[in-house]
Amino acid sequence: MRRTTVNFIVDLIALVDLLLLAATGSIMKWVLPPGSGGGGGGHGYGYGFRGGRGLGPGGSQVKQLLGLGRYDWGDVHFILALVFVSLILVHIVLHWTWIKTCTKSLLFPSCKVSCDSTDEPDVR
Repeated sequence: MRRTTVNFIVDLIALVDLLLLAATGSIMKWVLPPGSGGGGGGHGYGYGFRGGRGLGPGGSQVKQLLGLGRYDWGDVHFILALVFVSLILVHIVLHWTWIKTCTKSLLFPSCKVSCDSTDEPDVR
């Protein structure tokens, strides 16, 4: 498989993963906010003695979305974040030569080493 194909696949998976990260973050922020339930042993509903005993007003059951509570969505969000960091590291490895070349051209402009000419704007 060509390097550009691998790069495209890695970038596409990273984009989908980033969108899923945004979705799970939105779910935890607005759909299942803190206090919507989902934990035991110290993770409470925000009401009662020590913040976890008693359901509070209108809290007869734990809120869920697609069968997952807030802490379950937090686990999914964390796993997606780990996958995203891994994909970004692969992306950096795939572009390492370009990164080194551009860094040298920016830090040492007299070295006659420049980035790819397609990356520079046309000034004509």
